[in-house]
Amino acid sequence: MEEGRHRGIDPSARLYYYIFCNSFAYGRRPRNANKRALKRALKRNERAITLGVENGPYEVECNEYMYFTVDVVEPCMDLRVQVFGRAGEPNLYVSRYPTLYPTEESLAWTSYNWGDENLTISSWDPSFEVGTFYVGVQAFCSDEVQTGFEDAVVILLVESVRSVHPELNDISEKPVTGTLAAEGYHYYKFCVPRECVSLEVILENCLDPEACPTSYAWPELLVSHSIPNPTIYDLTWKLATVERRKVSLDPSHPNFHTGHFYVGVYGWCTPAEHCPDKSACGPCEYAENTEYTVTIHTEEIPQADCKPKTYKCDVISEGNTVLLDTLFC
Repeated sequence: MEEGRHRGIDPSARLYYYIFCNSFAYGRRPRNANKRALKRALKRNERAITLGVENGPYEVECNEYMYFTVDVVEPCMDLRVQVFGRAGEPNLYVSRYPTLYPTEESLAWTSYNWGDENLTISSWDPSFEVGTFYVGVQAFCSDEVQTGFEDAVVILLVESVRSVHPELNDISEKPVTGTLAAEGYHYYKFCVPRECVSLEVILENCLDPEACPTSYAWPELLVSHSIPNPTIYDLTWKLATVERRKVSLDPSHPNFHTGHFYVGVYGWCTPAEHCPDKSACGPCEYAENTEYTVTIHTEEIPQADCKPKTYKCDVISEGNTVLLDTLFC
């Protein structure tokens, strides 16, 4: 967020903007849930904590919650939240808008082990986005726990940590070479850490029947921001022609975002019964085991030429109109 964008606006007013932005931007009055969230916000005083630094100690009253906010700016890294209990029995709840103050009844990421809490939120989670996360620590009190009805004393450590997808190869840093599966798929992933970049996803293989008479092929390239295993029928960026061999994206595209992308390579080919001339129809027997390479090429866009997406939100506040960026609105 630009320095001075909200100079002089206290946290309660910023939350007021936040809630009303999401209400009026869609042409409707604030929902009851948003009104309740605003009332809760005016009663609670969350603490801002810094990534990578131990914060505390904090004392949380028995069966009550204490709330913290942390601004996450790394779309390609996981978020790890650790709670070190020095007394009592702490439980951990983490959320994003519209759940501003998570509880045991909320849609939230949670950890409620005995003693310390250690929660890692994957950047591959579809609900993960950069911006403000809300961290709630509850002092759980009950006859069921050894600490009984003791207040909790905690130290918090929130960090952005390296993300590892358990199944897909990362092609962000270097090209990958594979062999086609006729009418089958291979999948990869890459990540865009900053908005001011343009990128090309390039698929290379032998396309020329004369140069590769028994091993030419015309595979399809699929790129998705949300589907881990995209198919040719899904909502994806595609090549769609033999001549075009790359998918190009930049911040001017309305669906371009920072964060993780998924790449599929489909072994498009013509079955034998529909392929009388193998030198011109791309038969499946040639596509099978044909080698290909996928490369991600990125280029930094000068800051002066980069225009990250913004949203204009009409805010009922002394007749003023403010411009809020995507991390806030």
